[in-house]
Amino acid sequence: MLGRIFTVGGYTLLSRLTGFARDIMLAAILGAGPMADAFFVALRLPNHFRAIFAEGAFNAAFVPAYAHLHGQSQASGSLIGHGTDLLRHGI
Repeated sequence: MLGRIFTVGGYTLLSRLTGFARDIMLAAILGAGPMADAFFVALRLPNHFRAIFAEGAFNAAFVPAYAHLHGQSQASGSLIGHGTDLLRHGI
């Protein structure tokens, strides 16, 4: 069991050291300007979209609102139908 603890600890240390080296290289190459900001935003955008759409936050907010509007009138249902068509064809 002690060997497994050292294995996990060693790999965690290796991961921290390589992450630190990565951060040093990125700072040396990109600096602290708008290019670095754009790079880090581009890295975070896919994670945010996954969190919104794939992990249920979008569904938890959209489905009740959709059901409420769909039951109100034909005009709102038409608007919702066009919106879902746009989403379906856009994705």
